Amino acid sequence: MAETKDHQRAGHVVLFPFMAQGHLAPFRCLAALLRRCRPDARVTVVATSSTAESIRASLAADGIGVHALASGTSAGSIGSSQQLIDLFLAAESLRPAFHRFVADLRRSDPGVSVHVVADMFLASTTSDVAPDDPGVTRSVLLTTGGYGAALYFSLWDSVPLVPDDDECFRPRCFPDVRVHRSQLTDHLAAADGGDTWSTFIRRQIAAFSRADALLVNTAEKLEPKGLSMLRQWLNNVPIFPVGPLLRTAMPEETTGNSPSRSPILEWLDKQPPGSVLYVSFGSHYTISTRQTTELALGLEKSGHRFVWVIRPADDVNGGEQSLGLPEGFVERMEAAGRGLVACCWAPQVEVLAHEATGAFLTHCGWNSAQESLASGVPMIGWPLSAEQFYNAKTMAEDMGVCVELARGVAATVARDEVAGAVETVLGETSSVRAAMRRKAAEAKKVIEAAREADGHESSVEVMRRFIDSMEELHASQK
Repeated sequence: MAETKDHQRAGHVVLFPFMAQGHLAPFRCLAALLRRCRPDARVTVVATSSTAESIRASLAADGIGVHALASGTSAGSIGSSQQLIDLFLAAESLRPAFHRFVADLRRSDPGVSVHVVADMFLASTTSDVAPDDPGVTRSVLLTTGGYGAALYFSLWDSVPLVPDDDECFRPRCFPDVRVHRSQLTDHLAAADGGDTWSTFIRRQIAAFSRADALLVNTAEKLEPKGLSMLRQWLNNVPIFPVGPLLRTAMPEETTGNSPSRSPILEWLDKQPPGSVLYVSFGSHYTISTRQTTELALGLEKSGHRFVWVIRPADDVNGGEQSLGLPEGFVERMEAAGRGLVACCWAPQVEVLAHEATGAFLTHCGWNSAQESLASGVPMIGWPLSAEQFYNAKTMAEDMGVCVELARGVAATVARDEVAGAVETVLGETSSVRAAMRRKAAEAKKVIEAAREADGHESSVEVMRRFIDSMEELHASQK
């Protein structure tokens, strides 16, 4: 039975993600959520020619279409801030092809409304699509959380930033919030309002204000403060918290019944419950050789078990010796049965869901943070870029599920600090550990409730209200 009321003609929802993994993943989940709450609607994901086939393969089973634009760019390798801004600007070149695609949809079936949902970094690319056509609505998905997005974009809206005597900054829209210099990426700290980053981000912010709706990858009860800030800032735009947009752990992976199960999960099977620190900085970020060395020696000094999914350090070239690890570290940890260093892709959702995992040392990307909370796992934060600093800030100060170890790619990290942070989240005598676990468990319940099919604040119900509101807007403009 369909989970929604009958409609004579369902709308066509067009999803336009930015082509990087951290943005594609929530859009895949959004597509599945749309299919779940409106099985009668047509859903199409727009992609570049270089990414369309891989996206199509992952969505085909759900009956979700993929349209490759005639020209475009690939996500490429996301490294320095300049490389990233180049990718954002290149993505804007997709605008003409996307506008033609939407116009063709409307011509082919004028009776069906088209609801565009664009990534937050493609908001300006889609905000003026079919401007005179009442059958097209234009919305934006924030792939971040509410607090991270509110603070990140409001800081950009406040450049040039002027520090106080303590090297802190206050966004114009949120004068009660203080952000330290260490919580700014270099290009934000240096922005004068006329630079490339400023002009690009401000184009997106202007598009937010013109959107018919703003979708946010979070849940109402998970981030009440962040959503309140967004609503205060964009008070004329309806906001729908449709998250968490997360993949669910595969039971056969976490219980040990899969023949192709990851060696990481097999290693975790041999560890005591809640005893292992999982370490990963995501798929795009790395730390320096010096930082890697101190982190390794700190993990060793802590005496606690760990799994470290590692990538080559950012200041060395390729090769087996390029990880930046101290000599003999891997061998010592393996011989003691206390640590596993993996230079491969890891099934992160399943690792976090494993009963042996007790904490997560993370860069605080929002996907990783929500995956951790979905399993009730507290975190050690080392934010490296963008809104990660503000994700760490709210998880430490408001949620009580994170302790911050360091900030930024240039942070000086000492082994003693690492060992102390690990002891805080895993130590049997730690006064903080029990409180963090309790609060992480509460966050897990909130996320579980949001992922259920019923309830006023479930993601299914919020998504249903979003689609209904877009259909009502279409009907009112006929």
